[in-house]
Amino acid sequence: MKKFIAGVLITALTGVFLTGCGKDVAGAKREDKAEGYTLNLGASGDAALNNPLVQLAEEKGYFAENNLSITQTKLENAGAVMYDALSVGKIDAAYAQVVPPVSYGAQGYDVTLIGGVLSGGMVCVTLPENYEELKDISNWKGHSIGVVQMSTSELTTRNALKDYGLTADDVEYVMIEDYSSIALSTAKGNVDIGFVSSNYVDQALEAGCVVLTTLYDIKKDYVCCRQSAYTKNLEQNRDAYVYYLEGQIKAYKDIKTDEEGTIQSLVKATGESDDYIRTYIYDEVGSAHRTYNPDPNYNGVKGLYDIILEQKYVESDRTLDQFYDISVYADALKNVIAENPDDDFYKDMKAYFLENNAEFPDFANIYGEDFWG
Repeated sequence: MKKFIAGVLITALTGVFLTGCGKDVAGAKREDKAEGYTLNLGASGDAALNNPLVQLAEEKGYFAENNLSITQTKLENAGAVMYDALSVGKIDAAYAQVVPPVSYGAQGYDVTLIGGVLSGGMVCVTLPENYEELKDISNWKGHSIGVVQMSTSELTTRNALKDYGLTADDVEYVMIEDYSSIALSTAKGNVDIGFVSSNYVDQALEAGCVVLTTLYDIKKDYVCCRQSAYTKNLEQNRDAYVYYLEGQIKAYKDIKTDEEGTIQSLVKATGESDDYIRTYIYDEVGSAHRTYNPDPNYNGVKGLYDIILEQKYVESDRTLDQFYDISVYADALKNVIAENPDDDFYKDMKAYFLENNAEFPDFANIYGEDFWG
């Protein structure tokens, strides 16, 4: 089961929306490479708001601080086309739902995951008469769940049900083509529970459903979209990727601490309206707890990778650490902390990194206090 899974099925999914510790670049002089650094990013051609972290960092000049220039290549979707292009070096980096990069990396393509970007954004709907029973997730046993196959919702719930005394075998997973169809199937009673993107909640409500919960409420900080690099370019131009993530770390702080400034910067960068940006990023209901943390969250991705292998969506002997290089982000965060040693926000990001990446092999030895200086 090779490129069919990493291609055809992933196209349907995402159309709905280096091992080792690496070298220490903390404190590197930004003028070391006189000609500067460049990265060509793949971007979904039909979306004005692709990766807010990148767009905000570009608008605020955080990449320029490190002499990094970003270009973007518009591609028709963020699935097979995006990762075919990445795996042969037509683009240097990409951002998409977690399944495509994991599938390509697992099968030995030149794709290396380097960080996170998106969590949240998924909503669970049901019919009003089912609400009282199903609001307690431990009561989901024997019920049917409508999901897009290999979506974050499927993988995350399979992984999370154990937290509620259930297994994935206790529920019936019904694979449905897209979120619009899930909304309608749930409204018709064909499935008891449906997982839809926050963009499709209005459609579900108009059809007669109610919001049951969000995927974030089922599993806090579950992983969704990840960022990936073309492996050969990462090996040759690693500093560019470190500075790429460094700019996004600073942008993430802005998103979390400067709502109005962030909205205005993203309006300028994307051409979208104030209301659209505010709803998409900041409205807890409208965004379904959508957040943009560039941390790799290796632990969370490993949980999903285990499910992918268990379900035989991809057959591979590769372990996740063979194609997930968390050191790029670690070095970027180390740089930012070195520049801002008294900043509590970045200290909290370090604490988050230490907690959510601890399952990476030999993590404690690599990322102990000696690493941070």
